Amino acid sequence: MRMLRLILARAGLVVGLVVVLAACTPAAPGASTSARTGAGQPTATEQPRAPKTITIGVTAPVQAMGVFGNQTTAGGWYSTAEVHSDGLITSEAQTRNPIGRLAEKVPTLDDGSITVLPDGKMRVVYKLRPGITWQDGTPFTARDLAFTYRFNSDKGLPMPAISGQQRTVLDRIETVEAQDDNTAVFTFKGPFYRAGNLGVRAFWLEPQHILGPAYEKYLESKNPDDVANLPYWTSEYVHLGPFRLTAFDPNTGMTFQAYDKYFLGKPKVDTVRIQTYTDFTTLFANLLAGSVDLFPDIALSVELGYQLKDRWESSGDGAVHVKQGNTWFMAPQVRPSMQMEPAALDVNVRAAIYQALDRDTLAEGLLAGHRELAAYSLLPPSAILYDATKDALRKYAYDPNRAKALLTEAGWTAGSEGIFHNNRDGRPFHTALWVVPPNDRDVAAASDMMRRIGLVVDELVVPGAQVRNSEYRASYPGFELSAQGNNDAILGRLLGPAASAQTGWAGNRGGYEDPRAQELVARYQAALTQQDQFQGIKAISDFLVAELPIMPLYYVPEHMGVRKGVKAFDDIAGGEEAAQFFGTFTRNAYLWDVQ
Repeated sequence: MRMLRLILARAGLVVGLVVVLAACTPAAPGASTSARTGAGQPTATEQPRAPKTITIGVTAPVQAMGVFGNQTTAGGWYSTAEVHSDGLITSEAQTRNPIGRLAEKVPTLDDGSITVLPDGKMRVVYKLRPGITWQDGTPFTARDLAFTYRFNSDKGLPMPAISGQQRTVLDRIETVEAQDDNTAVFTFKGPFYRAGNLGVRAFWLEPQHILGPAYEKYLESKNPDDVANLPYWTSEYVHLGPFRLTAFDPNTGMTFQAYDKYFLGKPKVDTVRIQTYTDFTTLFANLLAGSVDLFPDIALSVELGYQLKDRWESSGDGAVHVKQGNTWFMAPQVRPSMQMEPAALDVNVRAAIYQALDRDTLAEGLLAGHRELAAYSLLPPSAILYDATKDALRKYAYDPNRAKALLTEAGWTAGSEGIFHNNRDGRPFHTALWVVPPNDRDVAAASDMMRRIGLVVDELVVPGAQVRNSEYRASYPGFELSAQGNNDAILGRLLGPAASAQTGWAGNRGGYEDPRAQELVARYQAALTQQDQFQGIKAISDFLVAELPIMPLYYVPEHMGVRKGVKAFDDIAGGEEAAQFFGTFTRNAYLWDVQ
């Protein structure tokens, strides 16, 4: 009996030790707190966190997603591309160096993934990261890249977002083949300087499993509506980015939810809302009120951007970052059937108008006193090849007397009222300046300077409802004030093709098409070394100085803002407006957070 009591006592000690040890041992991964502590006894750590939401403010309506959207970047919409979509390549956090995103790495000549073939063509191999899925869970493979090329290069489909440099990429590609699920081989018709850094806009990827059947139907019917009318382009859009579209309204905006299978990890924020505002001042008011968390570049006017920067810096309510961005320029309408003043087709007349514009004063008045942002070259100072174009346009520095002399030489005489009249038919020199809202100050300032030398100028602001109407935008009757992305994106206005019904009104709005310019740009884009690119861009700059197909005015600073308590836009050094080739300012949206 004494022995039995001893055994039971030892057993009780063992059980007690087991209970104590169990209480001190961490639970296995995945074990619920309630299972460890007893049902109905949740701990503080078990309480679900409040959903995290970020609201982005933009100032232009979005009619469609992807390549069926509009080509213009007005309002900041395209800068949000990498919230919902991804490309093969993006950029590093703090530099403009390209890095792989959907691709494992950037193809290069050095590692043999880029090779120039004996027949002059160029072969580029993109290796994809394994395990990537579309936002509906379907695996993403190299077959999607091959389908994307077939689809996006089909000029029978009305895809307004494919224009300028996006069209250039597709036109330079000969074939795209899937070597295996994770390997795509691009064959370019010749050397192409951007072939190894195709970002989301340069080569906008399309899901074959969704669009393939409709595309095959279109090939049989030849009716583009078989593709264009798909709900995929609006409410059912699916792509490869960190946030998936869940609600779409072309007037008010969109809602995106975190994609929990995103290949770089589930985003830290649950919901991203992109809210559309009718104008800059309304967005500005909502930023001050705290109902908008951040705004991308070109969503806010320069003046309001600087005002918000001053306010937030003094109050601590947020941060506004500034980076040199778009080049604003004047471009003539070159279609004779649309140009209201035929003299605008004369380069000497364009030179006269250019010298009537005081770019320093325009920059000072329109860019919050920043005279240094006046444009005297094709490329902005931030461009790698800026030195090849630096000061080339100072030949046309402000000189109203020279402007009047050039008009006189071109067959115009100033009347007693100071207005220039044509020597042959007596008509006054009557032209117009167009601009998208709300840039009426820009058009008013430039028009006033033109009137001072004796021109009659109409000021026309594109109605808000027509901002996304490419055909309407291409019909301006005199000159257009417009902006083009930084670096060498402005070359899209030289390369062509001219916007027309045949192109779905994508391309050069003013109808400019010159084989000489196209050849120069093609030669530059075929250069694979920086030295050759330097010489190529210099030749383009010389052509610009001689022909004035566009007239750069000033470099517009980009403002991006984020309110206090939101972690975003801490990587702007490596971003670029709308990223014609790679790396928008939203490329790391999956890391954004709300504190």
